[in-house]
Amino acid sequence: MGFGPVALRATDDLLLTHNSQNENETHMKATVATITLLSFCAGSAMAGIPLDHEASFNAFGVEMPFGDGNLNTNYSILRTSDSFGNIELGLKAKERYVGDLTTNGSGRYFANAGSPNNDGLASWNIDFGFALPQDALPTNYNLSLFVDFDPGFGQTSFVELNLTNFFAANSIASPTGGDSQNLGFGFWGVDIPTIIDATGYAAFDPDASGEYSVSLVLSDSIAEIGRSSIVVEVVPAPAGAALLGLGGLAAVRRRRA
Repeated sequence: MGFGPVALRATDDLLLTHNSQNENETHMKATVATITLLSFCAGSAMAGIPLDHEASFNAFGVEMPFGDGNLNTNYSILRTSDSFGNIELGLKAKERYVGDLTTNGSGRYFANAGSPNNDGLASWNIDFGFALPQDALPTNYNLSLFVDFDPGFGQTSFVELNLTNFFAANSIASPTGGDSQNLGFGFWGVDIPTIIDATGYAAFDPDASGEYSVSLVLSDSIAEIGRSSIVVEVVPAPAGAALLGLGGLAAVRRRRA
């Protein structure tokens, strides 16, 4: 079930039609409905439920259900079940316009610092997906995305995007879906009651090195069911990339001379 060309943005109405040229990365799809999030703490998964790293979803085909070219690969996936059936929650970081990033095989993804298009956006995106039991009612679950905006190693400062409430507010209901987001998007810093808690927001610098923690957390009315968590380690862009650009400029100048 799709959600059209709509993306989260820092506007009074929250929603703004947005055509992302050659990218299709910000289209929100699918949902579950409203229940207050009961708990959150940093960690890779609920105790006793290991994540399946560098994995593919069982619920989706070769491509994820948001935009073209978003492959169903290299995710850190939590696979569990409840009384309604099987559950999958997955996260990954990817290089924008390119594809999968290198990982350590345990949920740590390595990305280059910088904003390739000089638009304030990072060179990498966070992709997430979820597949909930088909027979469950929307009100059985709460789903939230927690994104760390403190690049300090071992330091965290989370913004919560309550996906359940966002989708419910827009009358979207589907047990499966996903999306792709960038820390440079402006909406992260805007408090929107029941949808975005921006208490932990700090202005994002795409050129900063460091690490960012991200968790996709599912709970019910009693307790947390499970989570997928990853860390994105951002390192300075290789010097060779800058030198290549300078070399190309010198070659152009020589040809013009």
